[in-house]
Amino acid sequence: MVEQNFTEKISALEFLDFAVSFGRPPVPFTGVWVDKERLLKELRRNHIAQSAPYHVLAKAYEANYGNNLLMEEIGDDRPEMIPTWVVVPSEEAMGCSPKAYVDQMEKEGIKAVRLFPSSTGNPAKATRYAFTKWFYGDYFEEFQRRHIPITVEFSPNRRDEPDWSKLYEVAKDFPKLDIVLADGFQRTAWTLIKLLRECQNLYVQTSGLDVHRELEYMVNQVGAQRFIAGSKFPVSTIGTMVGQVTFANLSFEEKKLIAGDNARRIMGLPIKGGNL
Repeated sequence: MVEQNFTEKISALEFLDFAVSFGRPPVPFTGVWVDKERLLKELRRNHIAQSAPYHVLAKAYEANYGNNLLMEEIGDDRPEMIPTWVVVPSEEAMGCSPKAYVDQMEKEGIKAVRLFPSSTGNPAKATRYAFTKWFYGDYFEEFQRRHIPITVEFSPNRRDEPDWSKLYEVAKDFPKLDIVLADGFQRTAWTLIKLLRECQNLYVQTSGLDVHRELEYMVNQVGAQRFIAGSKFPVSTIGTMVGQVTFANLSFEEKKLIAGDNARRIMGLPIKGGNL
């Protein structure tokens, strides 16, 4: 018999949505501008305990500009919202050395950074960049040294595959750097499984596993500790993420890891207990 109210089960999982953003994504998305009030309302409606937002203008226009808007928007709502910054990993783009950048992150309480190497945003600035060690190496060395996890999203076309060689290279070059993969992984399960087994510092965001029962299959192959819940709201709905994890044929302990505890662990946040 299907239950009518899953509020307690969802709340017990202590969701942390690792992929939400302020602002409005570009065309073809036609929704409204997402500000703090609207985002908090949607998170609370879906019983999400915490989130890790970024500002869409940090991706689509200029990283520092969008990061500053994010901090202004969040204000003092830190327990519920853990801000994440977008970075173009070069001194020329960010205007400071890797050490100075991470110093500022720590001062502001930033626990993770996001990279969009293939962004097609602001044509007046170099929003695309080479995803190779000679470009990002000094910043990644600092992130690894200071235990700052990164999220990488290439946003390939629907029928294109991720650049497996580049993902393998960065994971092997920086083995103590936690790297979250945020792209879609449709029809690539076997390659992804091999990559995750070869590179223990890689994680996969659940929004990229949208084939029927794909999350459960992947967990059975490599373990629940390698997956991080993320909705990509407002491009996608938060309820889709909640349903994907809550109704998965997995144990409560596995679901709780995916729902939020894996993200908390790599960001160095407290992890609460919970039970059904």
